[in-house]
Amino acid sequence: MYSWIFVVIFIGGMVALGFVGMKRTKDADDFATARSSYGPLTMALVIAAGISSGSTFMGIPGLAYSMGTPSLWYPLLYPIATVIGMLFVAKVIKKYGDEFGTRTIPEFIGERYKSEFLRIALSIISILLIFYVISQFVAAGTMFQTMLGVNYGTGLIVTGIVLGFYVFLGGSHSDIITDSIQGFLMLIVALIVFVSFITGFGVEGGFSGMMDKISAERPEGDFNTLFAEGDMTYGAFWLVGLLFIAHLPFAIQPHLGNKFMAVKDGKDMKKLLMYTTIFATFLPVMALGGMMGIAVIGGGADIRPDSIIPLLFSELFPPVLAAFLAVAVLSAIMSTSDGLIVSLSQIVANDLFRKTIVPRTNMSSEKAAKWELLLSRYSTIVVMVLAVVFAWNPPESLAVFLWIGIGGIMAATAGPILVGALWKKGTKTGAISSLLIGNVVYWIVYLPIGIGFTNPFGAAGIAVLVSMLVMYTVSLATQPKTSTSMAVENNIKLGK
Repeated sequence: MYSWIFVVIFIGGMVALGFVGMKRTKDADDFATARSSYGPLTMALVIAAGISSGSTFMGIPGLAYSMGTPSLWYPLLYPIATVIGMLFVAKVIKKYGDEFGTRTIPEFIGERYKSEFLRIALSIISILLIFYVISQFVAAGTMFQTMLGVNYGTGLIVTGIVLGFYVFLGGSHSDIITDSIQGFLMLIVALIVFVSFITGFGVEGGFSGMMDKISAERPEGDFNTLFAEGDMTYGAFWLVGLLFIAHLPFAIQPHLGNKFMAVKDGKDMKKLLMYTTIFATFLPVMALGGMMGIAVIGGGADIRPDSIIPLLFSELFPPVLAAFLAVAVLSAIMSTSDGLIVSLSQIVANDLFRKTIVPRTNMSSEKAAKWELLLSRYSTIVVMVLAVVFAWNPPESLAVFLWIGIGGIMAATAGPILVGALWKKGTKTGAISSLLIGNVVYWIVYLPIGIGFTNPFGAAGIAVLVSMLVMYTVSLATQPKTSTSMAVENNIKLGK
């Protein structure tokens, strides 16, 4: 009963905020970016919520529950790597957005290197974000099933309708307004999980009793075990290192990178980065809930690992609090999904229509702007339908599944954006080479028809390293000639 009450309140609130976002959306640029509209604290909550998706609140605790301590390398390292990458690129993306009116990461990379090919290529590669969307829908369907006892498929449909409605209305404004509130709820849940863990709440013997039960229930993954021998992701230090490297470009995914453009003033970027670092590195303590679940639920329980957090809440807390916390976990899922949907809609409306098709037609600017806003809105419905269809048969692990797609995006963007932000000598040829080679290497390493390295984090880490190396070496080899070097070459040709 409490779950139904809170879910209805939550959905009603999200829909109401969708109307607020609609009032603030005057044109296609508002829908795409909400440019320069929000303060650093609000945007920090939004970005941290976008980084910490349904995977952080369900998938990663699920891994901790099923595997134990070795899986904690993931929540420990990914926020650090993400923040490091964000420190390098956030100001550059904001600067280009303010100066050139760029709306998306593919448009930014095209403007940065004056290359239409780069923009279109990254737009196509960014379609892989659909894997990320699907994983969020799976998490939402699981939450509805666990919280309300409704059919999994019904949960998927409800999720699609709610998300589709408020994103359709207000685009980025609805995304940001709802995500800031959802991010705050997520921080509350993470804090409760953290306090519950360090006190051993609900476990006989408190913290020490909990640790003993974890060792008894999961001896192969207790806190004395750093690596899982033979595991393709957590089996050795070098594999964990690849996981870290793979996340360095994480903040420049299309649904996160465009958030930097919504910050009111470039002078606020330092505050934004400071707040985001605090929030983003704290939210992954949700993984401790998975470890706690081993002691509270039992390591041999016949459950889907990804459902451990709502089951833990139901076991530990009174129904009213458990229901509230479960709805807050739903916030984590929604907060990433809406940003992903906006980004995918902009591949069609901005990167392909406005920047590619319109310049090749005689369409008036007024008509083009009208069509762009229509495409932005209605393409969100297409994304919703595809997500529901593909999420109908859920994958085994959300944390792994979502990386199948975004690993390719990480590999493609590491060289052009991460290296390009740090190094002004990066060239268009270097950017194109690193984007293509990095992406191809990822799929060769990961897919069974290639090397068949079934760890998507490791495959992405290898491809990210290759992408950055290619960017550096090819850019060095294709540096534009200076007037001095050209004069020397001419003298050589003349025999002087």
